[in-house]
Amino acid sequence: MKHKAILFFLLITSLILSSCGSYKVFTGSVNYDAQKENEVIKSSELKTYLSDKSKLKFVLRTPPGFSSLPKEKQERINLIYTQVEKELIKKGYIVKDRVLLDELLKNHSYSLSDINKIIDTDIILEIMDIRFDIPNHIKNFKIKEKDLNTTFDNWLNINYVDCQLSMMECRITLADVGNVGGIFKFFVSGCDKDKDFYIKLYEDYDGSPDPEKEAYVGWNYGNVSFKTLTNSYALNYDSKKIALERLINALLQELKPGS
Repeated sequence: MKHKAILFFLLITSLILSSCGSYKVFTGSVNYDAQKENEVIKSSELKTYLSDKSKLKFVLRTPPGFSSLPKEKQERINLIYTQVEKELIKKGYIVKDRVLLDELLKNHSYSLSDINKIIDTDIILEIMDIRFDIPNHIKNFKIKEKDLNTTFDNWLNINYVDCQLSMMECRITLADVGNVGGIFKFFVSGCDKDKDFYIKLYEDYDGSPDPEKEAYVGWNYGNVSFKTLTNSYALNYDSKKIALERLINALLQELKPGS
């Protein structure tokens, strides 16, 4: 009788334990390549032009009607343009005064070749559009600690992670001849090259994830609290600067001789 009681106790304990699990935090990883979205159009003239230049000189052209834009939008554009100029200077390029270019363009008595002689530049860079919040839904990911490839389609409450894309569309003009040398659209994502994130999920007693229970996702930057986690990789100020640096690097790669 005592032996049966012990067996019954062990059976009940086993059933209880097997039905118990707990929430644990793991490292999720997505591997994305935003460059596959790039659009690159270059003239043959540009390729010849680049082969004759040892050190390119840039000047940024502000958008048409800039002075009539709302002050807040002007400040945003100035902030972005200043950061672009900083990145070019850091890479060793010569950057000319864009305010002077704007003033000369307003004076219709100057041709573009005249303006080129005055400011002595090679490339007029015009940023036509720039964004840091383009939705980019990724479903497939890996749980590193378990070496498990899985998908958010398996979970009831999370369908994807949003690895938002940053995009820069720009046009370059060859200053001495006035011809458009290239039109580019570049993309980068915070999830490029194995971006890690936190995933808090319910693990059954046997160690397997339970997709029937709610899971929570957060990104590995800044101070993270699971009370405020989100499945959207929204860029903060520092992240946007990094994204812009990567976008400028993509442009410079296309402006290397022989590219």
